[in-house]
Amino acid sequence: MRSHSLFTCLVVLCAAWSLCSQTPAFKQHELPEDLGGTQPNLLYQPEGDFLWLGGQNGLMRYDGFDFQTFQRMDTTGVNKVTAIFKDGAAILWVGYEDGAIFHLNQHDILMPWEPEEGLPKVAISGFAQDEAGRTWFATYGEGLYYWDGRRMYNFGTEEGLSGLDIYVLAKDNNGRMWVGTDGGISICWLEDGKKKVRTLGREEGLPDEIVRYILPDSEGNCWVGTYEQGFCQINETTMEVSFPLKNWHHGVIKSMELIEDRELWIGTESNGVWQFDLKEKRIKQLKYQALSTAKIFDLHMDGEGNMWVLSNQEGLLSTNCHFAFIQNDLENLQAIRMDGRNRLWVGVQTGLYLFESDSLGEGVFKMILPDNVLSLFEDAYGNIWVGTFGNGVILLDPNLNLHRRISEQNGLPNGSILSIDGTSNHIWLATLGGVVELDLSHNPMHYSASVIRQLDYETELGTNFIYKVFVDQKQRTWFGTDGQGISVLENGQLKRYLEADSVPIKSVYSITEDAQGHIWFSTVRNGVYGFDGQNFRHLGYKEGLRDLNISGLVTDKNGKILILHPRGIDHFDPTTNHLIYFGREAGVEHINPNLNTYSFDNRGDIWIGTDKGIIRYAALSNDLSIHPANILKSVSVNFKALQKGALPRLKYNENNLAFEYVGLWYTDPGSVRYRYKLEGYNHDWIISKDNQTVYPNLPHGDYTFMVSSTENGRFHNEPIIQYAFHISPPIWLQTWFIILFILLFVGLIYLFIRTREKRMQREASLVKEKLESQFETLKSQINPHFLFNNFNTLITIIEENPSLAVEYVEKLADFYRSILQYREKELIPLEEELKMVEDYTFLLKKRFGNNLHVAIEKGEQGSYIVPLTLQMLLENAVKHNIISKQQPLEIAIYPENGSYITIRNHLQRKIVAEPSTGFGLDSIIKRYSLLTAKKVLIGEAGNEFKVSIPIMNNSKL
Repeated sequence: MRSHSLFTCLVVLCAAWSLCSQTPAFKQHELPEDLGGTQPNLLYQPEGDFLWLGGQNGLMRYDGFDFQTFQRMDTTGVNKVTAIFKDGAAILWVGYEDGAIFHLNQHDILMPWEPEEGLPKVAISGFAQDEAGRTWFATYGEGLYYWDGRRMYNFGTEEGLSGLDIYVLAKDNNGRMWVGTDGGISICWLEDGKKKVRTLGREEGLPDEIVRYILPDSEGNCWVGTYEQGFCQINETTMEVSFPLKNWHHGVIKSMELIEDRELWIGTESNGVWQFDLKEKRIKQLKYQALSTAKIFDLHMDGEGNMWVLSNQEGLLSTNCHFAFIQNDLENLQAIRMDGRNRLWVGVQTGLYLFESDSLGEGVFKMILPDNVLSLFEDAYGNIWVGTFGNGVILLDPNLNLHRRISEQNGLPNGSILSIDGTSNHIWLATLGGVVELDLSHNPMHYSASVIRQLDYETELGTNFIYKVFVDQKQRTWFGTDGQGISVLENGQLKRYLEADSVPIKSVYSITEDAQGHIWFSTVRNGVYGFDGQNFRHLGYKEGLRDLNISGLVTDKNGKILILHPRGIDHFDPTTNHLIYFGREAGVEHINPNLNTYSFDNRGDIWIGTDKGIIRYAALSNDLSIHPANILKSVSVNFKALQKGALPRLKYNENNLAFEYVGLWYTDPGSVRYRYKLEGYNHDWIISKDNQTVYPNLPHGDYTFMVSSTENGRFHNEPIIQYAFHISPPIWLQTWFIILFILLFVGLIYLFIRTREKRMQREASLVKEKLESQFETLKSQINPHFLFNNFNTLITIIEENPSLAVEYVEKLADFYRSILQYREKELIPLEEELKMVEDYTFLLKKRFGNNLHVAIEKGEQGSYIVPLTLQMLLENAVKHNIISKQQPLEIAIYPENGSYITIRNHLQRKIVAEPSTGFGLDSIIKRYSLLTAKKVLIGEAGNEFKVSIPIMNNSKL
């Protein structure tokens, strides 16, 4: 049905809403307050590392929370950092305005690099490293240098360099060095050890010979930013120069950064940041506060998809490149559609609006229809299907010249259209009276679309209220119902799923399909389910979802699923089950998207309608980081930082360890949580928000410290960094010491046993010698001759002097009593031995009279001697020498040298020697050898015989 008048009237009645354009949501990063009015002007970030800043106040490191400043060790040089670079060996090179180059060492201290050839005297303007490991650095005034690990070489004008003042140094995809100077571009490399230079200037097609920035891309091109003539693109192989944008009037280009093959960001000297759409060939200025008039120092795209902007007006800003926002005054967005012409259609309660933009991407929303619009769809003919509340569906042709309405009078079961989907030859309309399938074999703008089938409460569908209709890649049609689970129509057969793993499904709000052909759908209060045709997978709070109030599921061009809910957007990878949260830091917190209000444009971006306006989600195809970058910042032992790379073998008392680590996630630093464990000490993982942990007084052993970080709280497949170390046992617990101790212990036991055996043998020998001595003494004393002599003497004395006889008997009795008393002892006091000798001498003198002279000199008190020793020696002297009136025998007993008692007699040997056992003197020698190291001294000199007996000072020896 053709109706020009009504449609023309509606267009005339259209209303223009607020001017709008796509803008990113920026986050301000507050720079330190102690910069003295200056700002950093350089950004650098190695892959998976910190963001580094350089400027007048030196080098700074940023982890998303705090800035840490590093000052060079010398105090005489200029502190302005002009270049930063991290090479393949993880060495951070820092170049300064005065030509100095420093390295950041293991203790995070900047140490000067001092090559033998010396350093430049001008500013360092860039670093790079080639495939051979050579480090190149550019200067502003002395050309280009490279360092091969042994010495430094220079590229200057003599080698063909276009100028000595180098603004920028970049390595292309072929490993060659591109330098931008006031004279164009010089491409430098080494070939067979020889320096090669190729120069590009105006004659080779450069728009401007003053080259301020060079940016290699992944397609084998270099983007070149100039002083006056904008930017161009140079093919690295053919050196062909192309101009994506002919006219440039925005000033000096300071920096450039690519967002894949989508967009080129351009930082200027005084006109802020410009965004060049690589597909549309359209450029626009980024509008954010005072950024449009700011001097842009540097731009940087990190590995998470964040763009960083460093300027003099706004300091340090970042924005997540996945998202751009169209702010508008439209309220309660209920439907959104990007058509084949990349026109944006929006349905709200007050009508249907179309966004019309100018060449800069700015424009207005204009009302097209005044109906309450619930759903939008574009068919294969380019017609826009507008599902309304109560007024059926309205068809608009691509040029807005024709429209027609399909309502209950045309066969619809109900006039409220909640969802529309279809293919090239059929279309499904979900109404409050069930779903209806229409034939699209012909353009419905010119031919009536006939009803193929209708499903409702009275059929197998079981309900009239359908939230979502979805046609998958296999041409199966899925229906998300109110209270009756999810149903699928395949080959004309309808199948219903009322529960998943024994859990009732009930109402289904949204449906999508992943790259593997699995169906995912959201439920009312039980999260999301994935279905592969046989089994269900659940995704809820336990699996990491932040909110179960899900208003939409949509799969991006990379196969990842966006889960839309009031708190933000969860980015889910169905292959790895990894979730990334986008919320406040990305500008999408509390967005409150309406049910299934999303659409795709012709480049695969997803447009989402929310309470905060329209969000464009760009599915970046780069291998962006999906996990925080784990860095073990430091390991401290006994409160002293351990040198990086040091052998992790610690002494037993180096057992107080502290670990400091960080999970770099600049997208949302506050969401990072840590999980750590010390294998060999902890049994389970410990989860914490703190980025450091301390282990005091660790026992000796082998340990491995492990830590991982997560941005979603799940720690699923998150990378783990490890640090293994060994604490040596104390010396007394080390193997060699234990073995030595055991050997020593065994040796001591052996020595003890041997000593004990020797002592026992000595004691046994001593006892034997003592018994033999006692026996010999007794035997000698009870010798019949001895007794006979004594008795004869006694008889003589009795007759002559009875009182003396009594005394004689008493002395004899004392003598025998002493023998019996002392025979069991090893030592007796010297005075007792001398007393017994005096008794014995008394007996002898009664026998020999004045023919025997015995002189006894007392020794020191407290001295000890073997019992019966002197008595035996005295007896031997009497026994073996002549005693007569003509030859009286003189015997002397006296102490000698304080350690001996000596018995000395004149030698008056008998002509007929008395028989001798030889036991007496030998027994004395043996007994003393068992008791002391002192020797019994026996000497014969002239007519004297002398025996010196050792005196001991301890009765227990």
